[in-house]
Amino acid sequence: EGFATVRHRVPMMSLDNVYSVEDLEEFGRRTEKLLPGRDIAYVAELKIDGLGISLLYREGRLERAVTRGDGVQGDDVTSNIRTIRSLPLSIPERGEVEARGEVYLPFESFRAINREREEAEDPLFANPRNAAAGSIRQLDPRITASRRLDAFLYWLTVDGAEPPSQWQTLASLRRLGFKTNPESRRFGSLAGVTAYWAEWTDKRDSLPCDADGIVIKIDAADQRAD
Repeated sequence: EGFATVRHRVPMMSLDNVYSVEDLEEFGRRTEKLLPGRDIAYVAELKIDGLGISLLYREGRLERAVTRGDGVQGDDVTSNIRTIRSLPLSIPERGEVEARGEVYLPFESFRAINREREEAEDPLFANPRNAAAGSIRQLDPRITASRRLDAFLYWLTVDGAEPPSQWQTLASLRRLGFKTNPESRRFGSLAGVTAYWAEWTDKRDSLPCDADGIVIKIDAADQRAD
């Protein structure tokens, strides 16, 4: 309530899940069967637990920001997104750019918000994700600005065209001034992905924000399309 509904030009789809190394290996076998004889690389990224967002830029200026919503349509929260300092209001690209990512609340900001709410005798947020979602949907952008949200980007099109690989997508996002997760890695096999998963399972508590898994993508865009 209070936000216009906008239909995504390209749906923001959900991820398939795997819950074990065996599931991951089965994914690898299916991939090799579908892409016989081709070298397959993978990109692994930490799955940040936040709020999905789509950003539209025209002539280098942020024009609209829409929440993921149900994947088909979401809320226009442009005024609030403009308050997130890590998201550029202008970029060095004159074409039509759509960038997607995750808005999240760092643990430090989450604890500060709950301390303030406790002092005001307001209900506490249960977790950073709920706090991020509540912050983005504030009718007063000044409240959103005070919450110290952050964002990582992971998807990009320029004039409707996607970069040829996910690894190049991340590089292009950084070139345009967006933050990407610094722990993202590219691997030539699923063995590397499995080691990455094991590493971050052990190191998860050291992260400055909440992560609830890893995202694995076939690197080459044409292979994903096949």
